[in-house]
Amino acid sequence: MKYSKLTVLFLSIQLFSVLPGFSQDDAEAKELGRHIFLPSIEMGYVGNNASALSGGIITKTSIEFRLRNNNDIFARINYDNIGAEYSLENINTTNIIGGKTSFNDILAGVGYRFGDEKFRCFLMVQPGIRLYNYPFATINGNEITIDQTGNSIFLTRATVGLEYYFDEKTAISVDVFQNQVWEQRDFWSDRGDSFGFSIGVITALF
Repeated sequence: MKYSKLTVLFLSIQLFSVLPGFSQDDAEAKELGRHIFLPSIEMGYVGNNASALSGGIITKTSIEFRLRNNNDIFARINYDNIGAEYSLENINTTNIIGGKTSFNDILAGVGYRFGDEKFRCFLMVQPGIRLYNYPFATINGNEITIDQTGNSIFLTRATVGLEYYFDEKTAISVDVFQNQVWEQRDFWSDRGDSFGFSIGVITALF
């Protein structure tokens, strides 16, 4: 019994000695989490000006780091998916190829946010790459086979965002943006610009 009491006392002393460390680490993690914002999911629409592409739905996911919650610079990384229909002419001697495609955009950049406790606005510029599949036709006698090849292309995005904050760390966001592909090839042989908007909810990690 005496041995058990001494053991419990020793363990209790050890536990209380490490608890402040855990509390400090937890506090530091929460402080860091206040600077990290996660737009859960943003949905919107993109209109492509390239003649080969139709407009389509965009789904945006991102993570953002803020130096301060307002009136300061921030950094954001995006991973977005855009769907569209395409119509291409004279691909490997075929007349017209049409179908559905999707683009995965990976972007990283900086912006500046300003406003008050409820209404805020931000400006942001992000360079990145677009991943996509491009169709090509293979002719074997009278048979035509359509295959896909994976490609990537450089693009940039400029965004203006309006936010309404329900509290210090949660807001609804409406973004208007312009995408620009900087090479005239594949789907963008004539024009590489597109415009869109999205709506979503943004919240702090902690």
